[in-house]
Amino acid sequence: MSDSIFAIARSGLDVEHQRMEVIAQNLANAGTTRTATGETYTPMRLVSGPRVASKFSDALQFGAPGSTASALPTAGLTGVQAYAIEPAATQPRLVYEPSHPHADAKGFVHYPGLDHAGEMALMVQTQRVYEANVIMFNAARSMYMRALDLGSKG
Repeated sequence: MSDSIFAIARSGLDVEHQRMEVIAQNLANAGTTRTATGETYTPMRLVSGPRVASKFSDALQFGAPGSTASALPTAGLTGVQAYAIEPAATQPRLVYEPSHPHADAKGFVHYPGLDHAGEMALMVQTQRVYEANVIMFNAARSMYMRALDLGSKG
């Protein structure tokens, strides 16, 4: 059980780190008019969720009658994982700049449809979740260290 607490915290840290990288990439490309392929940059989103059991038998074990795992409220929780990085469903922002070299025939430049306030809010939320995982990891570590200390005195 002790390893699973650390594994859950570590998986949360990994996913939130990846999410922060995606947010940073979006903010860095907020003023980008064209990518290397000539397209307008599309903001991205990290899709994450519960970690799927690696074996079918492991998934069946949790919740089986008489198993000790089914008695625990956190039974079967193995952490989170990132599934994919997908483009966000946003329309490009059109800005009238007829002198810009990337302006279309009507004088509009296509910028990424990025909501700066939304990205910043997501960044703060991601930071808070990351911090919560660090706190959980440190609390578990101090509990185990205290248990080892108590065990060595007995």
